[in-house]
Amino acid sequence: MRDAATTSGAWRTNSDETVTFRDASVAWALAAHEVLAETASGYGHFVTVNELAEQIQEMSGIRTNAPTRTWMDAILRKVARRCHNSAEPPLTSLCVKQNHKVSESYKYVLELAHLPIPADLEVHAAYARWQCYAAYGADIPSDGGIPPLIPRNGGAPRRVTAAGPVSTPKPEPEARKAVCASCFTELPANGVCYYC
Repeated sequence: MRDAATTSGAWRTNSDETVTFRDASVAWALAAHEVLAETASGYGHFVTVNELAEQIQEMSGIRTNAPTRTWMDAILRKVARRCHNSAEPPLTSLCVKQNHKVSESYKYVLELAHLPIPADLEVHAAYARWQCYAAYGADIPSDGGIPPLIPRNGGAPRRVTAAGPVSTPKPEPEARKAVCASCFTELPANGVCYYC
């Protein structure tokens, strides 16, 4: 096992062979897409940045001692680009910080689509998560469900961890503001989207 003080970069766990961060990030991005696609197959599932970082290192067989905050944003951007280029829903909406909010890097999804940054990224991410669940065959409620906001009060929908899904009680529905069905920006009081 490598000593954190003497390790720089990344290495293969099966051989201790050094791997460039460029090569590691490609492997991690492929693994991240796979983990997020699997996460999308369960309605209400999501994964935290730290959980995703651990899972992709395990799956790829490539590890690093670098702090997650220094490299995970680049991985999520690669996944966002892949989803955008393949016309997939933005899987990165399923990855949240420890406080259950999407990170600032989620704005990249909107930049790729040339959409304005909405006042509330959480609402946009909720609609994007719903698209992911629908696209990846999650068991969506018969009424179509509502785009799930991840509660900030500690309660949460089902989470995906390294050990598998963990069920938690369903939160009370929150009042949601109307958003445009095309670009997911919050609509003004007149209900007309000025961006589309």
